[in-house]
Amino acid sequence: MQKKLFAVVLRYKGLLIGVVAFALVMVFVPSLHSTGVATPSSPNGVGFIPYKPPGEGLAGTTVGGYVCTHGRRQVPWSLYAPYCVPQWHGNNGGATDKADPLAVTAKTINVSVNYASNQGLCSILASMESGSIASEALFKRMTNIYVSLFNKDFELWGRKVVIKYFNGQGCYANELLGQDQTEAEADAQTAASLHAFADMSELYSAPPYDTALAQYHIIAIGGEFMPHSWFAQNAPYEYSTIASCSKFMQSVVEIVKNSIYGLPAIYAAGKHLHGSPAKIGLIYPNAAFLRPCAQEVTGALKAAHIPVAAQFVYSITNFSSVESESTAVMADFRNKGVTTVICGCDPVTPAFMATAAAQQNYYPEWVPMTLGDGITRGIMGSPADKAEWAHAITAFVQTTPPQDQEYALAYKLATGHQLHGLVNVVTAGAAYGSVLLLFSALQQAGPDLTPQSFQRGMWSLPPSVQDASMGGWAFLPGHYTTPSNFQITYWNNSARGAVTHGVGAFVACNHGVFYTYAGYNEGPSLPVGKQLECFGSGGSSAPWVPPPSAIPKP
Repeated sequence: MQKKLFAVVLRYKGLLIGVVAFALVMVFVPSLHSTGVATPSSPNGVGFIPYKPPGEGLAGTTVGGYVCTHGRRQVPWSLYAPYCVPQWHGNNGGATDKADPLAVTAKTINVSVNYASNQGLCSILASMESGSIASEALFKRMTNIYVSLFNKDFELWGRKVVIKYFNGQGCYANELLGQDQTEAEADAQTAASLHAFADMSELYSAPPYDTALAQYHIIAIGGEFMPHSWFAQNAPYEYSTIASCSKFMQSVVEIVKNSIYGLPAIYAAGKHLHGSPAKIGLIYPNAAFLRPCAQEVTGALKAAHIPVAAQFVYSITNFSSVESESTAVMADFRNKGVTTVICGCDPVTPAFMATAAAQQNYYPEWVPMTLGDGITRGIMGSPADKAEWAHAITAFVQTTPPQDQEYALAYKLATGHQLHGLVNVVTAGAAYGSVLLLFSALQQAGPDLTPQSFQRGMWSLPPSVQDASMGGWAFLPGHYTTPSNFQITYWNNSARGAVTHGVGAFVACNHGVFYTYAGYNEGPSLPVGKQLECFGSGGSSAPWVPPPSAIPKP
């Protein structure tokens, strides 16, 4: 079973960048509303003045040939791009990055990409079916397509991004557990030897590698679901298109606090659970680098006066032990009347727990952190598993069809062809967000490119359309990850996945409303004391469809 599950997980890894890391850390971070943890402050405690690149707000024509007026984005087909600037001419200062004068020149910006699939997934890779993830050639091709398009259309102040690929030594799976430090440092040294200003290895980045990059003064677009404190400690070098685990867990605690705890458990099943007062159970791994997050979430629940009726802490390195313990764990949760199980787990553990629960006719509400239609379908080994996940709710931006996604439109603009095929689609989706974030911050940084000006540029980017396909992006001083909001979704056994077309998909609750993380003011917060509208109960039983204003156009 374990081999099959790993193969399924990794088949969709490109679509769900870092789902393993997400599953490990997301459940352990506090609600910024309920714990007194402050929203990150401006640098050095002083007021932050957004940077305005030369030419911003002026009329003219962009380097890509688009007409630029005040309030328009750099490219009309993106809902996330920075505001446009007319084509710039001048002296950019040449080698502006003093840490490595060869990383940035008058004409180039070096960016490393670690493609580590040959060994970076270690024994997990050996369990995969042939052709289940992108080949090295396809991965490079997709990345190059987007980099070429953005080099043409974004203002880089006389420079172009040059990608430097290499095959790393580190083991992605081990690095997620805080291991393989020596190999991670060797890979960061390789990136430094390539004179990288930034690294865009989000598909294969893990905490030890990203941390080592910061020590070499290289910006990393990675940081998969790490806590806010880690980003701040490694500033100004760490950024991610994936929400920090601090943001993610904030959403989970807010869901539990406002829409589950203190209300009847209407989505649990069985006469002893359905409609009874909600009781919370918690499952999470004991990986060392997650301990600060674990401490924060228990503090958040305590501050919100939400008791944990039962919990299980397991070893992430010993799945056979987790499988053998699952029956006793679910029996304990059942006997203690747990109606709602928060599972901050890897993609494998929920399968063990769901099977054990079904064997005991125990059907609680599940709040799983293993996201993605394909991943969830993959862990369903039997009709009993499907019956369990028919009670699953999570914080997740519902996947929309490729034709509604920017990455597909950008691909067509760059190649003249429609994007087809599952592996092509998931690889394109994985590559696009990192390239978009990198180029947006490079444009906003202005001609004098340094890690510090990159950070200032990042924090000066305008917010995106808030209900677009990747969710809302917004940029505040002291924040290092892009997402500003989230949806609440439930598992629908009969809905079809928007990308994979498999039967079973996450569907938006509460009519598809996007809820705002603490510190942002672009949208609503969850109403207090109101039941979630999921599973067709006052909400939608069909997949949410973005409004026309949130779908990119050529």
